[in-house]
Amino acid sequence: MKKYLLIWIGLLGLKSFAQDPFFSQAFNAPLTLNPASAGNGEMDLRFTATYKRHFINVPSTMQYAAVGVDRYIKNLHGGVGLLLTGSREGYLAKNSLHAMYSYALCLPSSRLHLGLQAGVANRSVNYNKLYFSDQIDNTGIIPGSVSGVDLALNNNKYFADFAAGFIYYYRENWMFGGGAQHINQPDESLTSNIYSKLPRRWFGYARYKMDLDEAGDSYFLPGIIFYKQGQNTSSGFGCEYKNARMAIGAWYRNNMNFNSSDAFVVTLSLDLFDRRYNETDRLRVGMAYDATTGKLGFSRSAGSGEGAFIWEKLTSNGITSDERCDTDYRMKGTPCPQRF
Repeated sequence: MKKYLLIWIGLLGLKSFAQDPFFSQAFNAPLTLNPASAGNGEMDLRFTATYKRHFINVPSTMQYAAVGVDRYIKNLHGGVGLLLTGSREGYLAKNSLHAMYSYALCLPSSRLHLGLQAGVANRSVNYNKLYFSDQIDNTGIIPGSVSGVDLALNNNKYFADFAAGFIYYYRENWMFGGGAQHINQPDESLTSNIYSKLPRRWFGYARYKMDLDEAGDSYFLPGIIFYKQGQNTSSGFGCEYKNARMAIGAWYRNNMNFNSSDAFVVTLSLDLFDRRYNETDRLRVGMAYDATTGKLGFSRSAGSGEGAFIWEKLTSNGITSDERCDTDYRMKGTPCPQRF
């Protein structure tokens, strides 16, 4: 009889309530945060890329990446986008491809974006990184041994995944967002007889723009962000200082009852084109470092590092974010709050 490793059964056969990874620079990875962000850049065309190495000292090489492109299309009264994500957690791999659409509506002294997302995800196991009981003897791993373990019946599994969200700008200073990921709670189980749903992830956030000069080129952005998925609940709050060339911020991330904090986060973004003088291009490079303060400890984890890249372009027939309400035939003369 072929042998199964008990821990393997425990990991893949039982119901799990894992928490999705999320990026510390959430607002520099807009499509991963909220599908309502599609087409919501300053310019009409935007490309984003984000990479995170989680717990640098942990040998499982937990790493996450996301690449997205989105565009505002006047005839659709909103934006469309594509998002490709990938994660590696030791022997577990997950990839997904999502399409999204966001509808923009200008209201008196406010702006509302409603977004929908649909896609397909893939989950698989790399057996080359696993050793089973028939590959081990009293001296350790048997060199060159090949296990007789049956592969998981649903390894390299595909499943549909859906999300929805909104972004609401009120006057010139407030932004609110929220929604849900994994609305259909897809089955991620790699076995045939156990249903292991991916719990819905609810999210919400708010930011306030505090101008420091009359031109609005320098300001503070205090904010809060909230996630709830299954039995896991976390929140983060902090503040960024921004001007025309850079942004620096500090965040504190924890669970909701403040008993077991997660990390202090420092972020830095550099805008390589001064937005005061360049009206057709935007290029931003962002960095973040998470100093772990939870039970794992900083000395064992060495924290987490993250990088982000955002490029925006105003195409020949493009419309900047601040002008879209006036150029849309349904909204002429309607005040259009700035995005930030």
